[in-house]
Amino acid sequence: MMLSILNKGFEIVGYIREYIKLIRPYGMLFLGFTPVFGALCNGEFDAFHLSLLLIIGLLGHIFVFVQNDYYDMEIDRQSKYVVQRPLTTGVISRSNAFILFLCSFCVSMMLAAVFFFSVRSFVVLLVSFLLMTLYNRYSKRIPGMEYVLGAAVLMYGLFGALTVSDEISTLAIIISCVGFMQWVFSVGVSANLKDVEFDTKLGIRTTPVLFGVHAIGNQLKKPVRFIMYTYAIKGIHLLVAMLPFILGYTSILLNGYPIPLIGFFILACILLFTTRGILTTSLEERNLMLRYEGVHEGLALLLIPLVLLSYLVEHVGVLPTFCFMLFLIFWPLLSLRLLFGKTLIPLE
Repeated sequence: MMLSILNKGFEIVGYIREYIKLIRPYGMLFLGFTPVFGALCNGEFDAFHLSLLLIIGLLGHIFVFVQNDYYDMEIDRQSKYVVQRPLTTGVISRSNAFILFLCSFCVSMMLAAVFFFSVRSFVVLLVSFLLMTLYNRYSKRIPGMEYVLGAAVLMYGLFGALTVSDEISTLAIIISCVGFMQWVFSVGVSANLKDVEFDTKLGIRTTPVLFGVHAIGNQLKKPVRFIMYTYAIKGIHLLVAMLPFILGYTSILLNGYPIPLIGFFILACILLFTTRGILTTSLEERNLMLRYEGVHEGLALLLIPLVLLSYLVEHVGVLPTFCFMLFLIFWPLLSLRLLFGKTLIPLE
């Protein structure tokens, strides 16, 4: 009897673990904090309101990733790299996944309607979800759809700003554009590059394929135009992220020391290094490419709070800002460690 109860308990824990894998907690902070950053940059510092926006952001993350797996399930079953995802294995049914992302959408809209309702903010949030859906539905059919997803992230940031006021500050627009550029790079370059061989076989025309990237044995042949495009996107991303410094919206100094500026340049150098790693790693070292991508994504997450460091310290305080930075660093690492062990490599 006791053994049966224990087995049932382990079965339930395993089932919950698969749902956690499905929602990808290791990557949920970027979209989760997007409306929070938008609100902060528009003058919102109330902890309760910011917490609600974080919940809406996390629900948006669940929506976009679960819906993506929902639409790509049949394609994913043909890939040896992601065939063990919860939906492709059948551990979680397609109908349950549909209910999960639909509930995420409904709860997000209800929270927005109850606590932050204005016509503009509500419409912008709705448009953001629509753009996410368009990306998930057509990303395997139409090249360049990462720009649609990036626009959805930008709209999510503007939604956060609009919950504070119908007038959006320039700083909030800039920070939302940083999110746009990050998702254009992470999806259009990083995510699509590692799947070029598989996508080519299925006739899927992603941005790398459109630029002529193709597999030759265990190597990816990358035309110069694609390499130039990649570094151009990353350069624009870093330049937009620097605009708050350049335009004087945030300070390069913290207590008289250029900590934000030095931190930014260190981060920028590492991001360029990992970009090079993503571009030069061979197909047979796919796990290494995933590590480069993981480090790149994790550090890119720190760009916005680092640029806003003086602003956050001034309005939120030193200790909360410090704890926030630590949280952004350790949450992805702990999530990956718990779900995928010492390799820290997800099913991507």
